[in-house]
Amino acid sequence: MFEEEKRNLVQRKNSIGLVEVSKDKLHSAVQSGFEKAKKERVLKRTKLIKRSSWSIVIAAILLISFITSVSVSPVFANKVASIPGMERIVGLIQQDRGLTAAVENDFYQPLNLSQEKNGMTVTLDGVIADKKGMVIFYSVQSKKKNQPLEIEYLKLMNEKYGNLPVYDTTFWGAEPPIIEEKVFSSMMTLETIENHIVGNSNLLWTIGLKNGNKVEQFQIPFKFTKSSVFSKTIDLNKEIMIEGQRIIVEKVTINPIRAEVKLKIDPNNSKKILSFDNLKFTNDIGDEWILNNNGTSFRSLDETEWTITLQSPYFNNSDNLKLVFGKIAAIDKDDDFILIDTESKNFLKQPAKSIFSNLEIENSKVSFIMDVNGEYNMLVSSSFLDNEGKEFFIKYDFTNPKPGEKYVNGLLMKTAEKGLKLEFELPKESIKNPLRFDLAYYPSWIEEDVEIEVK
Repeated sequence: MFEEEKRNLVQRKNSIGLVEVSKDKLHSAVQSGFEKAKKERVLKRTKLIKRSSWSIVIAAILLISFITSVSVSPVFANKVASIPGMERIVGLIQQDRGLTAAVENDFYQPLNLSQEKNGMTVTLDGVIADKKGMVIFYSVQSKKKNQPLEIEYLKLMNEKYGNLPVYDTTFWGAEPPIIEEKVFSSMMTLETIENHIVGNSNLLWTIGLKNGNKVEQFQIPFKFTKSSVFSKTIDLNKEIMIEGQRIIVEKVTINPIRAEVKLKIDPNNSKKILSFDNLKFTNDIGDEWILNNNGTSFRSLDETEWTITLQSPYFNNSDNLKLVFGKIAAIDKDDDFILIDTESKNFLKQPAKSIFSNLEIENSKVSFIMDVNGEYNMLVSSSFLDNEGKEFFIKYDFTNPKPGEKYVNGLLMKTAEKGLKLEFELPKESIKNPLRFDLAYYPSWIEEDVEIEVK
């Protein structure tokens, strides 16, 4: 992936076909702000990269080509050459400065554990982990060329075989995970609650592959020896102003495979902050650590507290590490929602520079189009409120309904005019107009040259 491509993927995702979106395609929609529930805002954005078949000869040629054509350190090149199976994951991490540094510093644990069923082989290639999370690298191979396999689920369980409390930021924010080639490699990033993965832990990694109407489950147990590393926490408490919007950078926590930046947003700001697309670390020799490949950000219910994940400068040995703010997606608070009247079939409220159109209400279904200019980005939250404050969540094939919440069925599709069409059913119970959707993202920006020294 090129650097600019990855930056775009972090916020905008890949486009989908001009058809009703299937379950797997909807997975790629969820993390563009689409599953931005009001209980806890979790935005997850990532990629699932397809790799071609790797015979011994081809692997050697590509490995040599990679080492000679991409600017990598001799240490990293040596690690790649010396670790079995490492060539399959080079393409997954070569643009992540933090993960490549973790490999250089012996944080990659090769596993190369495989299980075969019905002509399909799943290999758990290896893991990289730190105090708070883990990156799992895996490959899928089929004896049949272009076999239409789909990834139904990915799980990681502890030694008591209970699901670990993790955020899976690869699968749920992935491109349609269809294994169309003989060998397919990807990675699964997990952010654990601290101490749920301890040293010398027995873990069970599980993947479900859908072949037609049948789902084959592969379970691979492995033992992970946790590296004895410490987080680097830098308390900053520095206030910045960007076009009149006050933001406090509270602290930075740096682990080997990711860094977290904790921000406090002034509730009295005139604008609602929607996304920090260009936040990054830089140093005095021009290195950059940008938004983590999986681009995770968390926000509090009132959206005043943010934790943003970046690539990790844990092994940075240069001076003058800085945190740099670029463009920030923000919109006037008076414009941070839309109102729909299902009786008059009109938008009663939308941003001044609106990109919402084609509101249709028929047979108890509501639909409208968001003009995203061909870029894949969900603009509204996954729930709406009626005028009495009743909240309804839109349910898709992948949605895990929560007890006590109210759901309506919905779907998302791309239009021929480079827009996205959202359709959902009206609740069966009585509701009071208008219906309110909060904005999860919007192409409205603020920007100033602001940087903070991180010592």
